[in-house]
Amino acid sequence: MNQTKSHQILWVDTLKGACILLVVLYHTVLPGFEGTLKYLSAGWIPAEIWIQFNTVLSPLRMPAFFFVSGLLATNGILNRPWKQVFTSRITNLFYLYILWGFIQWWSIIGISTEITGQRISQNLNAAYAGSLLEFLKLTFMAMSTSWYLYGLGLYFLCAKVFRQYKLVLVAVAILLNYLAAEKVIPFWGPQSLAQYFVFFLLGAFWSQTMLRLSEWRRENLMPWALLAAAAGIHVLFGLDKSLFLCVLAVLFSIAACRWLNQHFSMRYLNWVGRNTLQIYVIHRIFIEFFGMSAILFAQRHHLFGQAWFSFLWACFYPVAIVGLCSLCSVAIWSLTNRGVGQSLFVFPTLMKRAPGGASGG
Repeated sequence: MNQTKSHQILWVDTLKGACILLVVLYHTVLPGFEGTLKYLSAGWIPAEIWIQFNTVLSPLRMPAFFFVSGLLATNGILNRPWKQVFTSRITNLFYLYILWGFIQWWSIIGISTEITGQRISQNLNAAYAGSLLEFLKLTFMAMSTSWYLYGLGLYFLCAKVFRQYKLVLVAVAILLNYLAAEKVIPFWGPQSLAQYFVFFLLGAFWSQTMLRLSEWRRENLMPWALLAAAAGIHVLFGLDKSLFLCVLAVLFSIAACRWLNQHFSMRYLNWVGRNTLQIYVIHRIFIEFFGMSAILFAQRHHLFGQAWFSFLWACFYPVAIVGLCSLCSVAIWSLTNRGVGQSLFVFPTLMKRAPGGASGG
């Protein structure tokens, strides 16, 4: 494999790695870290920078994640027969979504009731369901920490069924994006499913066009300018996270990841990118445990009242929790992903085909 071909493949892992770390950061900053700002006696500026950084990257985080997921699903959607992909793609994704929804529910309820006595988030989420019926209802509505898997399964199914009607499908997806952005669709779970479908389709059907547009070429200046102008017009009308801004963010992220792999060794971030599944399904449990434990420890020992501690907390808490939870997630996967434990990361009938278990993505 030549060097250029290698870089063309590695950027996908780089982008996946960046996206999953941004997802972990999002769950770390909001609401756990943000909720501690009222206790700080110093470090308000770095704390606010983390919150704004988390907000500014919202047009990139999930749009780029679903774009690269669509890109990787292209062959299954366009070329492989239903018999080959129904279990390996659709059934597997729904299985993991329900399985890890239950595991997260049991784990987080146990942590918030038996260990910390508090929950790190007050959001309406299946992980905090008070009964099995509420859990099933919220899970069906995609109001679960693992909703990305649910969305991926639905997107793949729709793209496969309607692959002969790409333009109609993307038109519907664009409409859904606007309805979600304007909050016409109720509840955050259905909103998320509606908002990001279009980016999966761009990856599945128009990835080559997106890749060409992401290159630093003079002929791409006009499309980039038109996208920027459209995004600016949407901002003027109060739609900050518009479809056009998100497409720009995805194009920039592709270009950046390609450039980084050409000029630097990105093996650590690429390693993270190859472990996205295990980090995604497990990290929320560790955020609940480590995050809430750290906050309660600091409160009980009145550490926030000390300027040096507050400053260090404001600067380093988010990156420390992101690193700790990501590494612990991969460690748990490494320990459990053998024998029967493989069924935690892949549908049981697929275990013989994937003796090494799932590797993310």
